[in-house]
This record gives sequence, structure tokens and C-alpha cells, in this order.
Amino acid sequence: MRAALAAAALAAASLAYADDGTLTFNWSGKQVARFTKQELLAKVPPVKTTFLDPRYGKPKTYQCLPIAKVMDVAFGKDWANGAFSEAAFAALDGYVSVASAAKLTEDGGCLAIEDADVPGWEPVGRKKVSPGPFYLAWSGPEQSTEKDYPWPYQLASITLMRFAERYPEVVPQGAAAGSPSMRGYETFKANCVRCHAINQQGGKIGPDLNAPQSITAYRPKDMIKKYVKKPSQFRYTEMPDHDFLTDAQLEDLYQYFLYKSKQPERKPAK
Repeated sequence: MRAALAAAALAAASLAYADDGTLTFNWSGKQVARFTKQELLAKVPPVKTTFLDPRYGKPKTYQCLPIAKVMDVAFGKDWANGAFSEAAFAALDGYVSVASAAKLTEDGGCLAIEDADVPGWEPVGRKKVSPGPFYLAWSGPEQSTEKDYPWPYQLASITLMRFAERYPEVVPQGAAAGSPSMRGYETFKANCVRCHAINQQGGKIGPDLNAPQSITAYRPKDMIKKYVKKPSQFRYTEMPDHDFLTDAQLEDLYQYFLYKSKQPERKPAK
């Protein structure tokens, strides 16, 4: 009985948070703006937009705030001319995706604030959670995760940053430009850091892939490549399939893991 009451209280609290949710905007970790949905609506007119949403596998209609205009409101109209090359999107559950900040200047970016098809948002994902109060989606057919466009739901913050400064331990220090390990790093940055960390820097949902041991120390190469490409073949998991990654990209990713295995976590001296 107590468990049921606790679950009901948690659900009510989550719903209240969704109704009153805020979106925070940061420059390299320093907060510069914070808006509720109503505050954003007062600054950016919504546009009702229909497009194919791959998370649902069907067309969906949302009330969208164009993300380029939202960024202008939060950071000023010259934000795209700044020195920050990437944007990090943090969700309520700890999920963090990273993408080129330039993508946020494009048409098609939809900061969805309302599901026009289903009152209160249609549940999404294997756990059937609400994607609100803020869900970043893209209306263009080429603006997919395969093209490194972020699709975070339950979005809590957007941070403009320089990736190497925010996550220096993820960078393969000393790797030559264009080398397999550097190409693998780019693949990791685009597809993996949203959930996984290297030396405790990066996403917090999945396991760290280099600390305390590199994944290459306890998983054979073929297993790593097969699992990254299609984890659903092996277990029920929130990790998405990466069918779009080529064999060459998977090999580069493995070479990145192997390279980072020689750059272990730095532990403070005792």
C-alpha cells in the first residue's frame, strides 16, 4: 500500500513538474537564462507543425517554437558567431546529447511544447514516458539522428560549449587528425557520449567505457562492434540500435576505445 501511495505521489510530482517545467540556457556551464513554457510563448510565437517522428514511427503534430528563435531569445542574436562550437542537451533523467551548435541555426528545429495529437503528450520509448515539457525534434527528412541531429525529450537545459574544454578526458590526446582513433572519437561524440562516459566525463545513463577499465580489456572486438550496431539483438535495453554505422565507422570506434585505453582515468595522488 505504501509503495502504491509513493508511486502515486511521485507520478503527481512528475506531472506537476512537467506543467511548470523550465528550460535553462548556459554558456559553457554558466547560466545565462531560464524560462518557463509560458515565458517562452510570450517571446516566440508557436507554429503548429506536422512531420514524421522516428521515435513514434508515424507522423506527429506539435506546437513548435522554432529552436533558432529560441536560441536568439536566450543568448542574443549574435550567439552563432561566438566561439562555442557544440551544444549539449541535458534531459531530466541525466541523458546528455551533444551536437554541432550550427545545427541550431537551421530551419526545421522544433522545440515542441505541446503534443497536438494527444492531450498531455503521447508516451514515448520502451518505458512509455512523457517527452514533455520540452522536446527537441526536427521536421526535415534529413535532420535525423543518423545525421547527428539531437532529439532529446524531457529537455532541461541547453549549454553552448567547446567540447574539448567541457570533456577533456574524452578527447584522444595526441591522435593525428584523420587517424582511425580520431575518426572514432567523432563517432563517439556524435552517437555515444549522450549516454556513456570516458574517464567519468560524458553521459551518466550507460557505463563508463574507459574507467576503471577500458571496454577493450574485457570484451572482444567483434562483440563490441556487434553490440554497438544492434544491442536489441542481445538484450532489452534503452540503448538504441545504430544500424546506420558502417563497418568502417565501427572499426574506427573500436580504435578510439583502444587508443583511450592507453589514457586511463587520472586519479588524485594519495
